[in-house]
Amino acid sequence: MDAVINILIWAHIMALVAGGSNSVVGPVIAARLPTATPDARAGYYSVMNRLAQVGKVAMVVLLVSGPLILWLKYGGVGQANAWFWVKMVLVAVMLAAIIYGGINFKKAQGGDAEAGKRAGVAHKVTGLAFAGVLLSAVFAFN
Repeated sequence: MDAVINILIWAHIMALVAGGSNSVVGPVIAARLPTATPDARAGYYSVMNRLAQVGKVAMVVLLVSGPLILWLKYGGVGQANAWFWVKMVLVAVMLAAIIYGGINFKKAQGGDAEAGKRAGVAHKVTGLAFAGVLLSAVFAFN
């Protein structure tokens, strides 16, 4: 059983890295979009769309592996501390920001500049929540 748990933890960390890269790269690319040439903008959108697909897969892996690890390694949430619940709230904030940002990013691709600004804010919220998730996880599980 230890091997299964270790593989789940590995998958969880890999997904965290893959999904978390969006929190770093997204705002960098989004900052360049307003002044980009049409050709460069198309390239940026292509990269962001690919990152979004990776992020979706990563989120599914996180949402499946996390509860499995919690159940198999810790026996559920019965002994979860306050930091664990802070982490869960921040995960919910991340999910909401990702969904909101994704909707607005698609609108921005269609030419809606205001939606682009909203997507940029959502990227920043996601990044801050991601940092909080990592910090609270350290306190929750260490």
